[in-house]
Amino acid sequence: MSQSLEKEKAKKTKIIVKAPTQERSRQTVATILDACSRLLISEGFYSITTDKIAKEAGVSIGSLYQFFGNKESVVQAVVKNIVEEDKRLISEKMRAISPLPPEQRVKAMIELAVETIRRNSELRAKLTTIQYYVAEAAYMSESIRFFQEVVRYNLPPIPGRDMDKVSYLVVNAFIGLVNTMSIDKPEAIHDAGIVKEIHQLFFKYLDIGSSMETTATNASRAKGDFI
Repeated sequence: MSQSLEKEKAKKTKIIVKAPTQERSRQTVATILDACSRLLISEGFYSITTDKIAKEAGVSIGSLYQFFGNKESVVQAVVKNIVEEDKRLISEKMRAISPLPPEQRVKAMIELAVETIRRNSELRAKLTTIQYYVAEAAYMSESIRFFQEVVRYNLPPIPGRDMDKVSYLVVNAFIGLVNTMSIDKPEAIHDAGIVKEIHQLFFKYLDIGSSMETTATNASRAKGDFI
């Protein structure tokens, strides 16, 4: 991307003009973001304007401009809210998943990923094609790395495989899959048959059954040799 285009993107997506510090201000921002989310679902990104967002939120356009420079910056904040909530939920629920035996852990991780994407699925479908435009590249990259680290930490070791690369591919394959699904067939993430196939896809790639058997056999042999 050229330097002029980078500057133009930065100008369009500058997010908070005035950070909300008081409870009333935070509530105003939350109301604006909720209104923007509803409009994204009903009208889509290219049809909404700051005037429409302010009207939907029940605030003056001046109040909106106190906190946001333009509609792109409002949508950027919507994207960040979703991503941050995803991080919070995954961090919270992984506490119960991490102690599980490896095969159960992987199954629960896939279920958690699907459950997370199902949250606000209509809104995600509307954001899929524009989220990388409105959001800062560094922020999106950092967020993807967060999910990769969670997966890397919780994947069982697979003999002969580079687990950093495996976790990188798992996360990016899942994101690519659900993003394409959001554009082509948003309801698919709620289809039990599709979810079953997602499990099969990642279990086969991770070679879960055979790798668990190999790991258990090696551990048994090591214990026997030690004794």
